Amino acid sequence: MTSITRSSYKNRESVVLSSGALSAAVIPSAGGKIASLVDLSSGHEHMVQRAGAAYRDQPYDGVYVDGECSGFDDMFPTIDECHYESFPWKGVRLPDHGEVWSLPWEHEVRADALTLRVRGVRLPYLLEKRVSMPSERTLRIDYTLSNETRFDMDFLWAAHVMITMEEGGRILLPRCCRTAMTALSRSGRMGRYGDTVSWPEFTGPDGTRHRADVGRPAAVKDMEKYYFRDPLDEGWCALRGSEGRLLALSFPVATVPYLGVLLNEHAFDDRYNLFLEPCTASFDRIDAARLRGQCSRVKAGSSYAWHLCMTVDKLGPGEGLARVTEGGTIVKGTGGRA
Repeated sequence: MTSITRSSYKNRESVVLSSGALSAAVIPSAGGKIASLVDLSSGHEHMVQRAGAAYRDQPYDGVYVDGECSGFDDMFPTIDECHYESFPWKGVRLPDHGEVWSLPWEHEVRADALTLRVRGVRLPYLLEKRVSMPSERTLRIDYTLSNETRFDMDFLWAAHVMITMEEGGRILLPRCCRTAMTALSRSGRMGRYGDTVSWPEFTGPDGTRHRADVGRPAAVKDMEKYYFRDPLDEGWCALRGSEGRLLALSFPVATVPYLGVLLNEHAFDDRYNLFLEPCTASFDRIDAARLRGQCSRVKAGSSYAWHLCMTVDKLGPGEGLARVTEGGTIVKGTGGRA
């Protein structure tokens, strides 16, 4: 049985969804952010937290990293600042990390879910989401994007999920994730922007073999981001932490076909964390996605729907993760990813 109560997160009003195993705090006035996701069986906080008693606000069109920069924000309709390319919004500048993370969302607390909605500022869309707990260990967010205009609208949605991580943490992905394309490599071990590397093991420009799926010692102070080159045929990704602790994300590949990964090993803001970013389009911006033939579009007068599940669990000794269903069910097996 899920309880939904009003509470506070730092100095902001929040809504907390809680089961016997999982607790999630949502801040409607700050982009509908999922600020906290706690596994109640262990007390472990899965979302990155920012120090300080006061929430670090940014205005609309502000700089994302100067704000709270934590938890799970929706990136929409872009990640990187860019300009829309097509009529009738040609030349419209889209803000850093999109619009919706800095906007207040209207919300309603219901018996079984929290519903939220926000309208675009520079593009005329309506984005709605429904947050619920369909099972004790799974948080589910259902999204609906509505385009009420007479023109098709290109967009990018990405789940900007900032997950706490430790040295030796293991990134678990479907077996289709074999070829990645570099978006950022501070040390250069993954090459330059647009380079292709194998995953999880790859050869760097200097001929050295590396692993991309295991967190290295914090002393490396490196940061890497990459997208998988091809659309996924299974919609899930996960992080295995110490003592088998597991956080898995799952989503429908029909509408969320791409995946980005960013590993920050104390290179940014003195943090050690992982970003898992299921997305509708690749490479952080609408124009780059279009050039790669990987854009997403909501047709005139229609809608585009998708969902994301976040499931907490634990893998025992010798257990692997075989897969995660679209509805967030963990399928374990000795033959799965360790």
